[in-house]
Amino acid sequence: MDGVSFTRQGRCQERDDVLGTTKPPLSLAWIASVLRQDGHDARIIDLTAAGKTVGELAHFLDEGQFAPTLIIFASCFPTWDADARAMGALKEKTGAPIISFGPHASAAPIDALKRAPVVDGVLVGEPEDGARALANLQPGENWSTVGSLCFRRGDDIVPCRESGRFGGFASAAGPDWGGTDFDHYRLPLVNAPYALVETSRGCPYTCDFCVAPLQQGHQFRERPAPAVVDEIERLQHERRLRYFYLWGDTVTLNQKSIGAIADELIRRRLGIRWIANARADNVTDPALVSRLRASGCWMLSFGIEASVPERRDEMQKRLPEPAIASAVANLRRAGIRSFAFFIFGYPGETLASMAATTDYACDLDIDFAGFYPAVPYPGTELGDRAAAVGWVTDPSDWRQLEYSHYAMKCGELTEASVLKAIARARRRFYLRPRYLARHAWELARIAATKPGITKHVVKQMLARRD
Repeated sequence: MDGVSFTRQGRCQERDDVLGTTKPPLSLAWIASVLRQDGHDARIIDLTAAGKTVGELAHFLDEGQFAPTLIIFASCFPTWDADARAMGALKEKTGAPIISFGPHASAAPIDALKRAPVVDGVLVGEPEDGARALANLQPGENWSTVGSLCFRRGDDIVPCRESGRFGGFASAAGPDWGGTDFDHYRLPLVNAPYALVETSRGCPYTCDFCVAPLQQGHQFRERPAPAVVDEIERLQHERRLRYFYLWGDTVTLNQKSIGAIADELIRRRLGIRWIANARADNVTDPALVSRLRASGCWMLSFGIEASVPERRDEMQKRLPEPAIASAVANLRRAGIRSFAFFIFGYPGETLASMAATTDYACDLDIDFAGFYPAVPYPGTELGDRAAAVGWVTDPSDWRQLEYSHYAMKCGELTEASVLKAIARARRRFYLRPRYLARHAWELARIAATKPGITKHVVKQMLARRD
């Protein structure tokens, strides 16, 4: 979008410089898997990762190497308008209907189609079974038979009947990556290619700012540990990968299950390294954390969000303070890096409370900290409340719904004040002498392997000095 690379995978809808990497297109790989099982010729094309343009893709199609009859693309709130225009050019070139999925489609399907008249439909919820049903329709068969599809019929928009759920998730062997070049996807701290391996879907928690339940619901569903490790071993053997991102909203939610994955990895002696999203209150058992480390875990990320429990309670992020301290201590003791996330600009905050969160982050013994503005995504409780009371500065501008902007005005919270507080927090956290001494090698490696992203982040940190 406008020359900026974005990740559009699951709930992630951020610029690639947020975490320093483009994520592999896992959802498209799952869709390709179910379509190929039914005999369809499915291709995964990631223009962002490959650094290609839609024009170059159109030239590829002109050469007759592939003639799509259905185009399914991932998108998200901030890139939706630009993505739809780009895919519209492919539709004009091929005549194939274009269908999208992602947070925007699950949270605001009718609004998404109103904004993008060229798009034929959006899949609400998990896209796999809906994509399969669409691909298997006979010519002239009614699209209304696809329950999770919100689609255009003449001048009308037909709403979906249900939110999609991938019925084969728990029993699936894994996604089909096809010709995906994993060298395009590199972890910034190690500069090595990696793959996403999905362990679970759904989140039982009710954080009011999160879009994840809009796509995958609140029911927690898991794949068996042997199937997860089979997939890792297969990717290690076939793609020569050593690094993996165990993918799920909260991979450590079921401690028995993540323990079983760890034990299976240890038993097979694969020698791989992995990272995952966690919750602080899921890693308070030192013995479990030690098993995770022994299995190859080298970093866990988790949301802390605010410095005081009362603010977390307002966010419905019910996370007790002792659990945070215990999790951080366990990870440090085991030698697993910790990456904590903090939200700035939540309604009701003040400049003083954001400064207090900065102090709190610096006092914690964490390895990395991400400071992000609260984003009022439509469909979330926070987004709907912010829109209802008039906090959203421009509800029509979805481009603002990402971490480079603050899209609300609430009391003394403005885009300028919140982004200034975030820049100050980054400076304070990452420029501490003790921190620089401990992480000098890692910071130097990031600067050497990701110079563009490093320059952008440093520029953000220094642009809003007091």
